[in-house]
This record gives sequence, structure tokens and C-alpha cells, in this order.
Amino acid sequence: MSLLNVWKTFKAHPKYALMRGAGRFGYFRDLVVFGRRLRYAKSTPAFLAECERRMDQSLFQDINLQSFVNELQTKGVAFGLLLPGDISEKLIDFARKSPCYAYRNADYGFHMHDRELAESALQKPILLAQYFNTVSNCAAVRRLVNDPALQWIAAAYLQSVPTFVGANMWWTFPVQASEKDRSEHAHLFHRDVDDYKFFKFFFYLTDVNAGEGAHVCVVASHENPPTLRAHDRWIFRRYSDNEIEGFYESKDIIEVCGRAGTGFAENTLCVHKGRTPVAKERLLLQLQFSLFDYEVTNDIREQTDLHMLF
Repeated sequence: MSLLNVWKTFKAHPKYALMRGAGRFGYFRDLVVFGRRLRYAKSTPAFLAECERRMDQSLFQDINLQSFVNELQTKGVAFGLLLPGDISEKLIDFARKSPCYAYRNADYGFHMHDRELAESALQKPILLAQYFNTVSNCAAVRRLVNDPALQWIAAAYLQSVPTFVGANMWWTFPVQASEKDRSEHAHLFHRDVDDYKFFKFFFYLTDVNAGEGAHVCVVASHENPPTLRAHDRWIFRRYSDNEIEGFYESKDIIEVCGRAGTGFAENTLCVHKGRTPVAKERLLLQLQFSLFDYEVTNDIREQTDLHMLF
């Protein structure tokens, strides 16, 4: 990130900018997590108990919650979630009927069936298109956000009363995207610093086979960051495939495939990327939980700020 972008971020979101600076260092992250755990020492057990009281309402009855959290702690990623078919259908129906926005730009709205017209209007292929205001506009997203199993996982992993900071749902399309667009929209390996401790649930809403928009992550790299250059200890950057494949064992670089409804959780401080699809578009839903909300990782936009391309 350039110094100009750092300055712009600091002016717009000073607390977020300061966190991104301090949060690069593990000892500082651990200190904040410890302080937060002490502050919520009484509230967190009560929150977990309330989740357990509501657990019969969860969409995820078959998962061993503690094992899931243990896997997330040690590996940085945990698997085994599966959306019920009716919830997947409701999410897909929302995606069919609602406008999405090319490159997350609120001025580039279009409906999925008009994608070719949208590309003509923009005079470039669309790599990615996101929906806005999904929590307020989609009951199925709200149900997932409030699901007691997901909330229990969040509290147990964060060791605190969790903060839901935002949902994001987006399409990724099989196009010849520029290197700039691939970098900007996370199709190169990288690490996130969204809070001192945080993680995300991911749900595939379309079938995702190898090479077709799969999420790729490096297991346990949240505790073992790549140090390929001297300044890698101080900055977060994009990494080439060759850099990551040369630093980590191949068995730890996993491509997450699965049928529609497949869900998993990841602390995206792990090295990860989205793979650009080759032939088939991918639809994905992300839910993020953190310690604090800096109001920068949600999909909330004023309706008056949203505009269609045509």
C-alpha cells in the first residue's frame, strides 16, 4: 500500500489505520486479545450459554463445535459446514433477483442476466460483482448471522463476545482479467489484517470444482507468515504463486472445492487467495466476526448511493 493510500485510510478511518499498523505484530495482537478476554470474562460465558440454549434452532446440527474451533485455532481454517438446501436456494434466489455491482463500485449496478450488457457499458470484462445491503435485504443472510452454532464458534474462537462486522456476497466470473484487477480483488496470495483477532465464514452458493474460482489457503500460515524479503516482517503485500510454493510445503497449500452449500471458516491472516474461474462463475457468501467493528468491511451502502449502469 502506498503512503498516499495509507494517509487516505488514516483520514477516513483512523482507528482502522492504527489497528492495521499495530496488528501486524503478533505480540500486540496477543495483548489486545488478552485485554478483551479480561473485559468480557463474565459476559462471554453468558453469551455461550445463550447460544447453547438456542442450539436446537441452528442450521448446523451435525457439527462438533469444539472440534471445529480447535481446528480453526491450530490450522487457521476449519471445514465441515453445509448449508441446508432451502437456505442455499433462498440465497441464490436473492442473487438472481437483486442487482449486483461490478468491481464493488456502487455506480456499476446490473442484474446477472444482463452481464454482457454491463461489460459492454464498461468496455471491459467483469471479474467480480458484489451485492450490497445483504443483511437488511435477505432474510436467509440474517438467519445465518444469528445462527447459534455460528455465534458459538465465533465467541469460542475470539474468546470474547463476538462482533459481527459484515456480510459480503459476490460473483467471480471466468474472464481474462488484468493483473491489476486480480491483485486489487484478492486473486493473488496475500494476508488480511482486519482486526487484532478475526475470522470469516465462507459458503459456496454454486458448485466449485478445481480451477473454477476455488478459495486457496495455506494451512497454519497465520502462525507462520512468509518471510521472503527483509521487509516482509513489517509490511503486508501480494505474493506470487512461485514465492508461496517455494516457502511452504505443497501439502499445506490447499484448494477448497465443494458443491453448493459447502461452508468453512478461516482466519484470513493465513496466506490465501481466490482463484480466477476458467469456465464457470462462482457465487460466495462471507460472514465476518471480529473483536471490534471499524465499519469498513461490511456491504452497507445508502440506497441513494447505488446506481444502475442502464
